[in-house]
Amino acid sequence: MKNDTVMAVTGEPGAGKSTVSRLFEELGGFLIDADRIVAGLWRSPEIIDAAFQRWGKDVMDEEGHIRHASVAKIIFSDRGEYAWVTALLHPLVRKEIQSRIAQPDRKKTWTIVEIPLLFESGAPSWVTVKVFVTASRAVRLERCRSRGWSDADLAERESFFMDSEKRMALSDFVIRNEGSLEALKTLVEEVCAKCT
Repeated sequence: MKNDTVMAVTGEPGAGKSTVSRLFEELGGFLIDADRIVAGLWRSPEIIDAAFQRWGKDVMDEEGHIRHASVAKIIFSDRGEYAWVTALLHPLVRKEIQSRIAQPDRKKTWTIVEIPLLFESGAPSWVTVKVFVTASRAVRLERCRSRGWSDADLAERESFFMDSEKRMALSDFVIRNEGSLEALKTLVEEVCAKCT
């Protein structure tokens, strides 16, 4: 893999994006997780204050931290609130990702960026390879249930994503994560081999 490669990994809820991203990392890439950046932003005073001004104390715990479950309940039931959060966080996330990619030591290796909403927010120009991770709905439901999601929770989350067929068409590679971890490793290695 070329050192200037920036691979974006995206996909359906429960398909295994994080597992695929870690497998790419094991093959020598530097991993940046957009969700972890978002989690960090929710701990920043500016974002906490914006959430408080928007929704009040109901989204805060006793120590003044954001209750993620409360925010999720709001934004995944109201597209206006979802759009507000997207406008608040996405520019900051993109800026942080670009900053990490530009670090001098990053030039020693290629980069993987796990971005759940890659296409919904417009794939950035610095992404050179787009990988979409998918699995059957039955498999994804089983994985999401293990996280405590109901079938309705999954359907609700999915409604905020672009159609999967469109996202696959926009991707350079599609990984179908239906089998064992060993089978998935083989698929990831095949993608890496095609990118060199």
